Amino acid sequence: MTIVKKLAIAISIFSLALISVGGFGLHSLSQSKDRLEYVMTNTLPSLDNLVKSNSALNDARSGLALIFLTREDQQRNTLKRALDDSLSSVEKLNATYKKDLVSDNKDAQMANDNLQYLSDFRAAKDKLFQQSQTDTQAAEKAFASQGYVTLAQEKLVKGFQDQYSYNVGLAGGLQEQNNTSFKLAFFGLVGLIVVALLAAGTLSTVIIGYVRTSLNALRQTLISVSENLDLTLQADTRKNDEIGQTAGAFNNLIQRFATVLADVRSASESVSTASGEIAAANEDLSSRTEEQASSLAQTAASMHEISSTIESNVDNTAQANRLGQQASVAVQHGDEAVQRMMHAMEEIANGSAKVADITNLIEGIAFQTNILALNAAVEAARAGEHGRGFAVVAGEVRTLSQRSSSAAKEIKTLIDSAISAVKHGAVQADEVRDAISNVKGVIQNVSSLVNEVSLASEEQSRGISQINTAINQMEAVTQQNAAMVEQASSAADSLNEQATKLRQSVETFKLQGNAHFINTHVMNDIHPLRLGNH
Repeated sequence: MTIVKKLAIAISIFSLALISVGGFGLHSLSQSKDRLEYVMTNTLPSLDNLVKSNSALNDARSGLALIFLTREDQQRNTLKRALDDSLSSVEKLNATYKKDLVSDNKDAQMANDNLQYLSDFRAAKDKLFQQSQTDTQAAEKAFASQGYVTLAQEKLVKGFQDQYSYNVGLAGGLQEQNNTSFKLAFFGLVGLIVVALLAAGTLSTVIIGYVRTSLNALRQTLISVSENLDLTLQADTRKNDEIGQTAGAFNNLIQRFATVLADVRSASESVSTASGEIAAANEDLSSRTEEQASSLAQTAASMHEISSTIESNVDNTAQANRLGQQASVAVQHGDEAVQRMMHAMEEIANGSAKVADITNLIEGIAFQTNILALNAAVEAARAGEHGRGFAVVAGEVRTLSQRSSSAAKEIKTLIDSAISAVKHGAVQADEVRDAISNVKGVIQNVSSLVNEVSLASEEQSRGISQINTAINQMEAVTQQNAAMVEQASSAADSLNEQATKLRQSVETFKLQGNAHFINTHVMNDIHPLRLGNH
């Protein structure tokens, strides 16, 4: 069984105990609540009802005695009404008690008995009133210790007192039940808690002891391996739990580590052999690198002179190309200015045409106004004396329309002249634009030729520069190769030394007897280094 399952069982037992404690406590609280609710809704109201009944009964008894002590008829009648009210109050309280507050059959029987006692008291009261009218002495004897009125009163009072005592006893019984339930709940909860704690403590102690023992055994194995470097040791894997799985993983790790160390020991021997061959090859490579560096230095000097000549040609063609581009830009600006001027002339011509249309419209309106003024003058003449003022206004309107027509004609003449001038300017602008276009074409041809020469020179310069760069790189690489050859030689010596130290370090571990035969194919994969004659 795994440690997780053991812990799960312990937690389940503790949870079950906790649920049991909670359930038992809730059940006890529910019972206590029910008893308290019964006291509040039945016992206390019952006692209050009986106290009120007893108080009303005392009022009735006192009233009955006062009736026979009073001699005035009016006061006697008042006392009789009060007596009847008190007895009615007792009856109502008893009816309420029987309806809502009866606790059990005995309590119901006592309520019925009290009702009968009340009826007997009423009968004794009525009999007393009848005797008091005919036989005063007999009525007075009714109040004696053995008189029928006294006996009826005592039965009634005793009945209510017994019922009150019975309800007090019921309340005491509920209190006793509550105390008993509290003791049972208290000792039951304490017992469950103690049992749960003992069970949890026992399981925890067993699990902790088991885990501690297993971990100590694994820890001792780890200490032995770390102190003695003995990779033949194995941890105990007989336990089928997480610790046993950890021990198995540790054993696999040690086994793989031993295999790796055996491979490292074999590889270190191979590295030691190969490092000697690398050192010998580095000496041959160093002498050839020095010869190559001398040849590259002479080639670089010759290429530098050619590069200087081509760079001078590139600068001259670049200067000519810039001048051609500046001239082309100037011609382009002139062409754009002429186009803007032509566009402006077109807008002026369009605006003039719109103004001419508006002028024609004004002239037509003036003509119509003149006709309307003539018609108005004719109508005013027909009207005679009454249309004289209107005729004057019509004459003024006619005069204004004629003046507007004349002004519109003058404006039309001026606009026609402006349109003719604009058209003449547009023709001249077209001629200028054609001339600028011809100049622009010539400049672009010259610029293209200069640009081609410049591109060819730049291409030659880049080619020479690339050749020069390649030679410089070859020279730098050659120098680096020389430095690397020296570093490789030093590294080979250092590698041989480190391989020896590594082999000595690996030999400090205690491996299985056949460990050095594992992965011996590494030796076969390493071939001696050979350099060609080129």
